[in-house]
Amino acid sequence: MVFKGRQNYEAPKKLREWINDIADGELYQIFVSSDNKVWCTSGRVAHSSAAASTSWGGFLGGELNELVLKTMGQEVLNEVTSYLEQKNT
Repeated sequence: MVFKGRQNYEAPKKLREWINDIADGELYQIFVSSDNKVWCTSGRVAHSSAAASTSWGGFLGGELNELVLKTMGQEVLNEVTSYLEQKNT
């Protein structure tokens, strides 16, 4: 079956990813996707997982700074910001 208007759809791809896997603890991930979004996820199993996202511009404007600092730290926040600034030029 072919859906009209959806023939050329491509799912977004991960362009870059950062992972903080705490032994016997939480799993945190941040990834930048090809649809100009930044995703922050946490959890090992579906019932305890969470996710937040924003646009690249929103991230550069500080929308997820507090979450990234809390789960991944300043170094990762700096790396994601730098990566997005390079992609935007």
